[in-house]
Amino acid sequence: MAFISIHTTHYHWSAILAFLIISAAHSALADILDPTVCSLGFHGSLPGISPEFSACPLPIDEDSAFDTGSFSPWKRRPYCVEPAQDDAPGPQFCLYTFEPFRGDQGLSVITTPALAASMVDALDDSVVPPKLRDHPSSFLVAEGQRSPAYVIKDVPKRGKGLVAQRPIKKWDVVLVDYPVLLTHMDVFGAVDDESRADLLEQALQQLPKTQQDEVFSLARSTGGEPIEDILRTNIFGVELGLEIPHSGLYPIGSRINHNCSPNVFWRYSVKTLAVEVIAMRDIEVGEEITQSYVPLGLSYKDRKEGLNNWSFTCTCPLCAASKSQRAASDNRRERLLDIYHELNDGAAGKINLTEPAVMEMTSEMEELIHDEKLEAQQLVYYGVVARAFMRVGELVAARKYVELCEDLWVRYAGDDQDYLAGMYQLRHELTEREKKAIGS
Repeated sequence: MAFISIHTTHYHWSAILAFLIISAAHSALADILDPTVCSLGFHGSLPGISPEFSACPLPIDEDSAFDTGSFSPWKRRPYCVEPAQDDAPGPQFCLYTFEPFRGDQGLSVITTPALAASMVDALDDSVVPPKLRDHPSSFLVAEGQRSPAYVIKDVPKRGKGLVAQRPIKKWDVVLVDYPVLLTHMDVFGAVDDESRADLLEQALQQLPKTQQDEVFSLARSTGGEPIEDILRTNIFGVELGLEIPHSGLYPIGSRINHNCSPNVFWRYSVKTLAVEVIAMRDIEVGEEITQSYVPLGLSYKDRKEGLNNWSFTCTCPLCAASKSQRAASDNRRERLLDIYHELNDGAAGKINLTEPAVMEMTSEMEELIHDEKLEAQQLVYYGVVARAFMRVGELVAARKYVELCEDLWVRYAGDDQDYLAGMYQLRHELTEREKKAIGS
C-alpha cells in the first residue's frame, strides 16, 4: 500500500521541507495553463532530448486529434470527458497513453490537455540521469543487469512487502520506480462516477498486459469499484506542471508497507516522473523496507486517525508500546513542537530570545529528536535554529546550522534544482547578517 495524496496523508521529502520552501510566482501557473504558450517554456528545452520531443508541443484533445489526424507523441488518440457541471464549467480531462516508456513499459495519463503537453519532455528516456537510469532496480538498466537490493515477498499479517536481500547503507537509493498511471486529482471529485470508471478502465486497458496484471495484484482497502479501490489504496501524491496535484501509481513503490518509525523516505522528480526511495538509516538483510503513510512526529492519536484511510491498526513497536510509554513519547513530541514554535517566533522577532536560551533549547531539541528517532525532521529544526541564532547575533553557531541544513537539504532533495530555493534563501540570510556584522 502507499499514500493517497500530498494534501491529505501522503508523506515524502517535500513534507519535511514544508516550513522552508518558497512558493513560485503565480504568473508561471497562468502560462502553463495557457494553450497559446509553448508548453516547453515551463521546463525549458532539455539538452540531449530526442528530436521527437524537441518541438514545442501544443495541447491535444479528442477534437484536435480528429481534425489534424495527429496525436504524437501519444500512442492513441486522446479520449476526453467533461467534468460534471456545477456553477461554472471546468477543463476537460483526457486520457493519454505513451509507449514504450522507461524501457518496455507503458504510461497512461489522465489530465488536462495543457498539462499533458507540458510533460511531453519528461516522456523521453534521455531525460533520466545516469544515476537513476543505471540503478540496479531501474527498468532502464541493460538486460540481465537488473539486481535490486530488495525482494517482494509475503510479510506476516502485512500482505506483500519489500524485504532487503543485501545490506543497505544510510542514504543509499533503495529503489528507482516509474509510474504506470498519473491522474489529475480533480478527476476524483469533478468527474461523475460512470465517466471516471470508464477513464480508469481504459487507462489500464491501454497498458501492456504484464502491467495490467501487476496493477490488479496490488492491495485494496476501501471497497467499491475495483480499479478505484486499488488506486485509492496505492497511489502517491505527485505533481505535474507547476505543482498541480496528481496521483501516481508506482507498482513497486506501492508495495512498501507502513511503519511509524520508517527506514526509508522517497523523493519525486517532475522532470523525470521517477520516484527514488532512499534509506534513512542502515537496513539489514531480512529487514522489511518501510515508509510512513502519515507525517513524522505525530502523536499516537493523530497517527491512528491518519491511518484510518487504509483501514488497519498499526502494530509497529512505537504504536504497540504500553500506554505509559506511548504517553511519554507523545509528551516528547509535543515538547519538540513547542521548541520549534518558540524558536520560530523568536527568529521572527515575535518574542525576545537570548543566546543561552537558544543554546539550551537547541540542546534539548537534539536530545528529543534522538530519543524519538525523528532524525528525518532535523532539516526543519536546523533551519529554525539557524535563524534563531542569527536573531541573537550568534553567527558562528548560525553558520554551523546553516551548513548542517544545506547538507540535509541536498540529501533529501537530491539534484532537483526546483526544490533548492529555500536552501539558497537561508544561506542568503546568513550572508547578509555576516556582511552587516563586518560593516559594524
